[in-house]
Amino acid sequence: MQNTTKIMSRKKTQKQVAFILETQHATEVAMQAVIDYLQLAATPTSEEAHAIINRVLTEHGCESPEGYVVAGGKESCEPHEIGSGILKDHEPIVIDIFPRSKFTGYFADMTRTVCIGAAPARLKKMYNTVLDAQELAIAMVAPGVVCSDIQNAVEKLFIKRGFETSGKGKEFAYAEGFVHGIGHGVGTTIHEEPRIGTDTMGILEEGDVITIEPGLYYKDIGGVRLEDMLLVTSDGHKKLTNFPKKLEI
Repeated sequence: MQNTTKIMSRKKTQKQVAFILETQHATEVAMQAVIDYLQLAATPTSEEAHAIINRVLTEHGCESPEGYVVAGGKESCEPHEIGSGILKDHEPIVIDIFPRSKFTGYFADMTRTVCIGAAPARLKKMYNTVLDAQELAIAMVAPGVVCSDIQNAVEKLFIKRGFETSGKGKEFAYAEGFVHGIGHGVGTTIHEEPRIGTDTMGILEEGDVITIEPGLYYKDIGGVRLEDMLLVTSDGHKKLTNFPKKLEI
């Protein structure tokens, strides 16, 4: 009985999906505001980017109780690092915004990685590989798919492209490669079922709202992560994220 209740609570109604989309709209406006700031500022900082996110989210009736990430350079090699200091040219900048509506209580979640000016060759390779991994994972999303199969497919792609993972099981600060699960459910909490990772044997169901967020993290260059939200439909999936992906800005 308890398991049945848990499974039913995952399924989002049309109204609940609409609530998530409202929050996603605020997320996308905040993301664009940060990118505009990075393009125009003479000396951009994580702190000012955080302030911009706060202002935009407040204007749209949202808050960010779990925080957000604007981390540049080698700081971005830790997925949960919020970021501080000057954001330099030619380095990765990971921007992860995951607000909650003050009115509906529903979250959204989106990550983009950008680079001010020309990106080094290795960063470009990391970015294109993460983008390919995300496209692979998204293509797999459908009801009945075992969550760990998505994670495993992405890990195989990274290995094939020469991006090994080391330090698994340690703190993120010491791990390199693909060091986290590829996705999670989103609703009235930012991380809910289904969890999509190596050891998760859950199965995707129609009505799930999930993220797909592959990433690569290396201490000598930083991190790259791309994250979109999807609704699992009866015949596959529907993207709930419409924000473009572009590395160099």
